[in-house]
Amino acid sequence: MSGTSSSHSYEEEDDFRFLLPHVGDSENVEKYAPGGFHPVHLGDTYDEGRYRIVHKLGYGGFATVWLARDEREKTWVALKIVRAQHSTLAGNENVLTLQGASDLFDGPEFAAELRRFIIEGPNGRHLCIVLPVLGPPAFQLSSSFDSRLKPWLSRRASYQVAKGLAAIHAHGFCHGDVTTANILFTLPNVGNLEEADIYRLFGSPKTGELETESGEPTGPEAPRYIVKALDFLSSSSNIIGQDVKLVDFDQSFAISSPPKRMIGTPVEFLAPEVAVGLPASPASDIWALGCCIYRLRSGGNPFSNYEINCPAELMRTIFQTLGELPLEWRDTLWDDEGQPTKDPNKGALVEPWEDEQPLRDLVYRIWDQPDGDVVKTGRTWPERPIQGDEHMQFSPSFWNIIWKPTAVKIDNVYLEGYEDETEELLEQMPKITEPEATLLHDLLAKIFVYDPKVRPTANEILNHPWFHMDGQLH
Repeated sequence: MSGTSSSHSYEEEDDFRFLLPHVGDSENVEKYAPGGFHPVHLGDTYDEGRYRIVHKLGYGGFATVWLARDEREKTWVALKIVRAQHSTLAGNENVLTLQGASDLFDGPEFAAELRRFIIEGPNGRHLCIVLPVLGPPAFQLSSSFDSRLKPWLSRRASYQVAKGLAAIHAHGFCHGDVTTANILFTLPNVGNLEEADIYRLFGSPKTGELETESGEPTGPEAPRYIVKALDFLSSSSNIIGQDVKLVDFDQSFAISSPPKRMIGTPVEFLAPEVAVGLPASPASDIWALGCCIYRLRSGGNPFSNYEINCPAELMRTIFQTLGELPLEWRDTLWDDEGQPTKDPNKGALVEPWEDEQPLRDLVYRIWDQPDGDVVKTGRTWPERPIQGDEHMQFSPSFWNIIWKPTAVKIDNVYLEGYEDETEELLEQMPKITEPEATLLHDLLAKIFVYDPKVRPTANEILNHPWFHMDGQLH
C-alpha cells in the first residue's frame, strides 16, 4: 500500500517529538500527527458504540489493529484503523477486499473482512476495517532465535497458503502482498472466551505513557499512552490453532490489469522481475510464496540481510544465489534510492556482490531443534551473562507447534542471537534431515528462477512431495 504526501508532511521531519514508550516494540509514535495514526485508548468505542476496544492485537506501517468487543453481536472482532494518509487508497473499490475473499473464493484459507466504516479524528479521516480475530502472524512464530515452527507445521501452513493462492489465481486475481506478515494463525476457540478470560490468559494490557521530548503534554493528535500488543506466547495455555489464513487483499489486482507502479510488497519478498521494474503477475506471487516457505521452515529469509532495503540491493543478493542475471536485465539502471529507472540522468548500473550463497547451502544448513533442547559436544564455551527469561522454554502447551532456540543449551552456554561464537555454535545444532532437505531444495529450485514463465503454478506446487512427507495436511 502506498500513499501520497503533501509538500510538507510529518514524515519529512528529522526531529523526534516523542520519547519511546516503555512497552517494547510498538508502532512508530512519530506518526501520531496529521495524516497519521488515530489515537486509541482502552475502552474507546467506535461506530456509535458498537465496537469497544479491549486490547491491542498488533500494528504495522499503515494501521493499528485492536481486539474489540462487538457489543451488538456479542462477539470478538479485530478492528483495523488505517492511517489517515493511507485511508483513501485503502478505501478504493477493491473487489477482493470489498466483496470479501471468502465470498469470492469458497475456501477456508482466507479471512474476509466483515464490514468497514469511516471515522473522523484529530489526524484526519480513517478507514476502519472489521475483521475476524486471528492469532499471531507467521513471521512471529518463525523468527530466527526467538521462535521456530515445528517442521510438520511449517509444511502444513505452507500448503494452506499455496492452496489459497491457487484459488485466487484461478479466479483471475493476484494477491500482490504474499508475506509472512499476511499469514495469520487461527484462534479456533476465541469465540468462547469472555473478557475475563482474555485477562486471565494474557494479563491486563500493559501501557506506557507517551511523553514528548520537550516535556510538554501531548495534544489530541496522540494517545495518552501506548498499549503493548497482546503476546499470544505469554500465556500458559495455548489458544493458537494449527491452520493459517491469508489476509490483507488491499494490494490485490486482476491478472489482466497489473498495476503500473511497483507493488508495495516488502522488498525481501519481491520477485526479481518486479524488482527490475516489470509488472507483477501470478508468478511474482509464487516467488513470494517461496520466500514464505523458506521463512516458515528456517526462521529466516532467503534473500535478506541488514543491507537489503531497496530493489537494487535485493537483486545483488539474488545474484549471489541464482547467478548471472538474464541478458535483458543486466543494463538496468538504479536511482539513488535503489529503485529501477529508465532515465540515464538519474540512474546507474550496480555492481553485483561476488560472494556466492547457493540455494542448496541455504536449505541444507537449516538448523533444527535438538532432543531435549540440549547439545553436548564436550567443549567449554566462553560464559555469557544470562539476562531475564530469554532462555526459559515456552509453556508445554506450545511444544507441539513451536520451539524456542534460545532455550537450547550447547554444553555450558545457551544459544543466543548473533555473537562472536554464534556461527560456531550453530554448527553444533542438528540440521534438517537429508530426505527433507532434498525435497525442499527441489521445490525452491523450481520456484526461485529468473524467468517467471517457467515457475510452477500454485496448483502444480500443491502436488510437490515436500508438503506430503508426514500426512499432516488435514
